[in-house]
Amino acid sequence: RIIKLLSFAKGTPFHCFGGAALEEYLPDFDLQPLRAYATMQILPHPILMEVYFMGKYEFSLRQEVLLEKGALSAQAGFLVKGQLRTFCLGPSGDEISLFYLGPGNLFGSSALVYHAKVMVSVSAISPAEVYLLAADRFWKLWQEHGYPPQDLMAHFVRRITMLSDYICCSHFLEDDKRVAYFLHSCCASSGPSIPYTHEQIAAITGMSRVSVTRILKQFREAGILRQSYRRIEILAPQRLSEVFASLGYFLD
Repeated sequence: RIIKLLSFAKGTPFHCFGGAALEEYLPDFDLQPLRAYATMQILPHPILMEVYFMGKYEFSLRQEVLLEKGALSAQAGFLVKGQLRTFCLGPSGDEISLFYLGPGNLFGSSALVYHAKVMVSVSAISPAEVYLLAADRFWKLWQEHGYPPQDLMAHFVRRITMLSDYICCSHFLEDDKRVAYFLHSCCASSGPSIPYTHEQIAAITGMSRVSVTRILKQFREAGILRQSYRRIEILAPQRLSEVFASLGYFLD
């Protein structure tokens, strides 16, 4: 019944159901996750739904550290709302941003390996809602439902592909090519709407924020992209590839 309701809810604001109708269907069920899904208008893979419904709910404040590098990795997490940043510490103790995660993403997946340690630190860069699930509970649910291993592998392949694109991006010496490649790889993997700020792009590409802002302005004036608050809309991905000379991806 829950899956049917969620399928019907996808793309439909929660208030269109009428609160009483849902309570009638699910009298003893916590409706907060269902409200969130109806509002977010997403329907993730069933295993993520299990993490979402069966996990421990936590609300994280901005700048709060959820996972710390080197600690025992015991729980996998699912981000419902907000944005997370993964980072490590440089030789001088300064934080080096690695990548960012939005709603609908798993984090702390190193917990799925026995006796593993946290590989990178994770913090909230905005108020965030997450659900945490112990590794043994995760695997028990996976086996009980008979989910194919390919579905879990897909999560890791997407993460590896993203990181390989970031590595490729860092090989460009010219700033405009570096930004163009970063935007093109984001567009190819997640669509033309890119939810990164200038500061975040600068952190990932190793550039200054001023340089990123200048290059984005050039691309906007050339009609390659459109900018709005905390979002970049790619209008001409082919023209981005022309900027960095259509260099192929490191990972096919």
